[in-house]
Amino acid sequence: MNNIKRYFITAVLSGLGLMAFAQGEYDAFNYSQDDLLGTARYMSMAGAFGALGGDMSAVSQNPGGIGIYRSSEFSLTPVIGYSSSSADYNGISRKENKLTAGFNSIGYIGSFRPSNTENINNINFGVSYTKTKDFNRNMFISGKNNASSLLDGICADNANVPTMSLSGLGNLAYNAYLTNYAGGVYTSVLRQNELVDKTMYMNEDGHSGVFDFSLGANWGHFMYIGVGVGLNLMDYSMTSSYSEHSLGVIEGTTEIQPFEYELRNALSTTGSGVNFKIGAILKPFPFLRFGFALHTPTYYKLTDVFGASMTSDLMPANTQSESAESDLTYQLQTPGKIMYSAAYLFGQRAILSFDCDVVDYREMALKYENGMPCDETNASIDDHFKTAYNVRVGAEYRVNDNFSVRGGFASYDQGYQKNRASANTFVSTVGTTPYYAFDMPTTYITGGLGYRSGLFSLDAAVTNKTTGEQFFPYYDSTPDSGVKQYADVKLNRLNLAVTAGFRF
Repeated sequence: MNNIKRYFITAVLSGLGLMAFAQGEYDAFNYSQDDLLGTARYMSMAGAFGALGGDMSAVSQNPGGIGIYRSSEFSLTPVIGYSSSSADYNGISRKENKLTAGFNSIGYIGSFRPSNTENINNINFGVSYTKTKDFNRNMFISGKNNASSLLDGICADNANVPTMSLSGLGNLAYNAYLTNYAGGVYTSVLRQNELVDKTMYMNEDGHSGVFDFSLGANWGHFMYIGVGVGLNLMDYSMTSSYSEHSLGVIEGTTEIQPFEYELRNALSTTGSGVNFKIGAILKPFPFLRFGFALHTPTYYKLTDVFGASMTSDLMPANTQSESAESDLTYQLQTPGKIMYSAAYLFGQRAILSFDCDVVDYREMALKYENGMPCDETNASIDDHFKTAYNVRVGAEYRVNDNFSVRGGFASYDQGYQKNRASANTFVSTVGTTPYYAFDMPTTYITGGLGYRSGLFSLDAAVTNKTTGEQFFPYYDSTPDSGVKQYADVKLNRLNLAVTAGFRF
């Protein structure tokens, strides 16, 4: 028995080590997207600040906005978030929610006035941190009486692979006694016409953020220019459990008993990256402003740490499921961004602003640690993704010298090409995590209040994010035309942020 157990541990370790060299476009896309996060004023106007500036988050968006400052400022923004997900998988709905708290933004802007020039009114510098993506959510899906199984794909993917050379899911399934091998062919322990019930639970945690180091100037109150360097940080973790419960079947006079198995995955991704930004705001008239900003791609160096295990009630007594960790360091390039902005000022009373981002997700690229490209995954990225256009509209009305009310709307385009789900597109995934999703467009509805008194300001914002996914627990190469292979997932996130600002 000890020899059996020793072989099992060795096989799992070697299998996980081999599988860790596969990169996933789904994960690359997950790390490339931004949320509408930042200071409360920025969030309450839906982030439409590219032509306005004068805000800590606006400087991260368009570094030209730092030139608007005429005094120094320090601000801090805590946030509370509530996320909910509703997943419909072939008529069965499951709901989950999650409550989180943290900080959206913190930063300092320093401003001084040169004494030896008539053209430059202010030279400003800033150091700030802005959260760019919140990964926190829970999700639960459940399906009944399905003829498809994850084991079918595992058998097909490992055809003609000797048992001693199995890796990843193939190795885990074989050692959990869920597949059999004969004549170069793997077969599932499921019998023909045997149906399964499926469940999957996933918990995601973490966030990404950027430290911005910005420098800019006010050129004659006509042009505000700035440059910035962004140090991006990534901290993501995921745990998931996928299980199938067979319903058994009768073959002739023999009753095949039901069984159950479970696949558990854990993934942690950490690392850092760098990008560069340049931007400008033009004020041809006191009531009109135009903004432009260019962000280079972000060049990350990331490390994934994996762990996986598979158990079944078919395993012999006194044997155990074993899990192991394996890590992989690699390079990720996320897309750059071009931003066009405009704002109209109704005297000192009101503001109406507009932003449009252009993001080409085909710029995403994965490389191994040594710089060699992941050709297969990068080719899949070129085929599956497209250019996205993100639009934001914001408004502010000053009730009196102290109080303001704000509102906004944003629409973020989907990054995947349309109809990927109906085309049953294969998506490369990372490690032993077989799931992936095709995103839907995202909308934000925002609002907030502002208070100003002397050098102190206090702003509050509420934002509601609504989006969706077509979530696949795994890829099925021969789907049943009468059954959807994915869950329709609706995601909502409500954020409440408060910013305290001090000017001096």
